[in-house]
Amino acid sequence: MEYLHLFYLTMHFVNYIASTHTATVDYFTKMTGTLKISGSTTVQPIAQAAADNLMKANTGLSITIAGGGSGAGIKDAAAGTVNIGMSSRDLKPEEKAELTDYEIALDAIAIIVHPDNKVKGITSEQAAKIFLGEIKNWKDVGGDDAPILVQSRETGSGTRATLEEMLLNKESVIATATAHTSTTLLKQAVAAEKNSIGYISLGFVDNTVKAVALDNVEATTATVYDKTYPLSRALYVATKGTPSKTAAMFIDYLKSSECQDDIVAKEGYIALDK
Repeated sequence: MEYLHLFYLTMHFVNYIASTHTATVDYFTKMTGTLKISGSTTVQPIAQAAADNLMKANTGLSITIAGGGSGAGIKDAAAGTVNIGMSSRDLKPEEKAELTDYEIALDAIAIIVHPDNKVKGITSEQAAKIFLGEIKNWKDVGGDDAPILVQSRETGSGTRATLEEMLLNKESVIATATAHTSTTLLKQAVAAEKNSIGYISLGFVDNTVKAVALDNVEATTATVYDKTYPLSRALYVATKGTPSKTAAMFIDYLKSSECQDDIVAKEGYIALDK
């Protein structure tokens, strides 16, 4: 049976079946089975909210979600210990040989500082030199005469890998940076220390931190869509081989209008379509 289109209709989904030219309502209320999902802590809030919605609508469905970072999710999916891996970075060529990835949202890596930091913007070159340890004092980028305390994610983080790929020309964040095992912990560290700097998903930015402009461009939905913000990216889930019916339906839901409008956008991420 080939599914050609999913249409959003009065909070339900209608699935058009090519062979019979008929439509079945409530496509996502006929799910059963168990799913295990792990990986990116950036993607995790989207996946968890989607899982909560689907489990409420399907009493025979069980979905468990764990973080651990993009590297862990990709490794788990390749090993078959989870049905779906979550990633906030592109798959590497060798990973693409084993896995199929599915784009489920857009995002930006926001460079964040303490709200009391007077620096409102820096250039990409300055940001790179800060995270590489070449600029060490805020006065060198228009701030106070104070040491810059770099906060980072752990090795294996998709957000760190993307930052190093897009901003640092594949070099590593300075080894003396304080590493954190989740986006939330990194944000809390920056919020607690006036002289800190870090990087997180745009979806996690709130009033406890301040996102600075890069090259005079702020990280917003509009600048991600038009690709003027330098650290724009996509978010993914990945499966090994053809996903099971339940896993495929979960991925369909992530890409659906309901999830894109009611979860992705409301969580602060950016929907796939404008």
